[in-house]
Amino acid sequence: MRRSLGIFNSLENYTFYMFRKNPLILLLVSLAFILAVSSGPGCNDPSFVGSDLVEGDAIDSEIMRDFDMRTRLVKTDSVLVYDQIAFTNGFHVGRYHNEKFGTVQSDLALQFLLETPSVDTAANIQIDSVVLSLRYNENLFYGDSSQPVNIDVLRLTELIPRDGRYYSNEMFPVSMEAVGSIQNHIHKPNTPLTRILDGDGEENGADTVLLNPQLRINLNESLGVELLSFDTLAVQSDSAFLANFGGLYLQQTMGDRSIAAFDLNSVSTALTVYYQADGQESIKRYLPIQDLTLRAPIYTHDYQGSNLENSIGQWQDSMVAVQGLSGLGTQLEISGMEELQGTLINNARLRMVLDDRFSEENNALFPEIQALAMRSVEEDGSIPFITDLIVEQQTNISINFGGRLIQDEVAGDTVSVYEMNITTHLQEALKNGSKTTLLVTPRSRLGLPGNSMIYGPGHPDYPVELKVIFTKEQDQ
Repeated sequence: MRRSLGIFNSLENYTFYMFRKNPLILLLVSLAFILAVSSGPGCNDPSFVGSDLVEGDAIDSEIMRDFDMRTRLVKTDSVLVYDQIAFTNGFHVGRYHNEKFGTVQSDLALQFLLETPSVDTAANIQIDSVVLSLRYNENLFYGDSSQPVNIDVLRLTELIPRDGRYYSNEMFPVSMEAVGSIQNHIHKPNTPLTRILDGDGEENGADTVLLNPQLRINLNESLGVELLSFDTLAVQSDSAFLANFGGLYLQQTMGDRSIAAFDLNSVSTALTVYYQADGQESIKRYLPIQDLTLRAPIYTHDYQGSNLENSIGQWQDSMVAVQGLSGLGTQLEISGMEELQGTLINNARLRMVLDDRFSEENNALFPEIQALAMRSVEEDGSIPFITDLIVEQQTNISINFGGRLIQDEVAGDTVSVYEMNITTHLQEALKNGSKTTLLVTPRSRLGLPGNSMIYGPGHPDYPVELKVIFTKEQDQ
């Protein structure tokens, strides 16, 4: 599995990862960048201050807008979802289909630990029910909640080391048979759940209890029997417990119009065994504890039969497409920069206009990508984030990469645009030739579903536009 910088889902997670592995790395990188700037042509070096420069400030400068550009859609690499901790709070289960992008599915692998590590020594234990409850995260729910779904709960059949590194395309070993499922379920992520209890705790009496909005799936009673049969040795440590109970894997098997999100940190999220111990009601709760258990979303994409299927891998100039959850990205090749070689780049801004027609066709059930990232496609196959984006994330230097979806006026129309400052990247690229290739992806490829269709460089009204303000070096 290739593990270049491109596997990181966002600059925030990349920064966190590097600091955790070696806190000196980013400090040295930042100091080196600052020293390089301060030791250059001076604080007015136009290749550095490009983010603040406007045309009126560009004395003795020139403007270039005429470049050769083409694009091609590509399937992006998997992203790192877990490395001793989860890299997201967006834990989704579901499947969503549209004609343009095809089908995206998100499964969820979870480990659990006993809330209170102890063994019930009652002589007579009888299982009442085993329930997996997952608190909805209504802010990250996508799609049409009125459409019914089926969800299966499988078992992780082997010990998954919780100190391992796992990617969004991981294939965890799971059971062939489900240990529980829910059929024709209608998600209600904003509606509290009502339970009616009698005096004995059975759900057919008069007392009413309101629970947080949650998904509740009844699991096989045999799982409860197994969990309560663990002896003291099996529960005395986290590692011992996980060796005996690998965890659960959730997968939607019917329905393709929604992707539900869950809050795994909520007290309402638990695997609970309800039972009678010598005639007394008892419960055991098992929790997906943050930083102590595996919590990994798994993404799959199927483009077969989609409108974009035949465009993947083909150079063209009509479109740019970006997709969340480690889906499609777009390579943008910019050539025809010979005139810029040997110059100082004061400012380079790339602007892309959102194709709002796709958003309207999608009925706003699946959101547009709200922020873009850019990586440089290198000859050795690596795809590092461009310097402008890294510096914005990792230092306090006033450079604004941008990339966020905003409203702007283009050709007299108010449209949605992404605008990126690529000044430093372009100056670096010109040292190696007269063209550069960028990979355009969502700023976060993990935990945030979404799609954006963007007009390509060949569009007659809203083409991808690169505007470069530059200064020619003066002869000494």
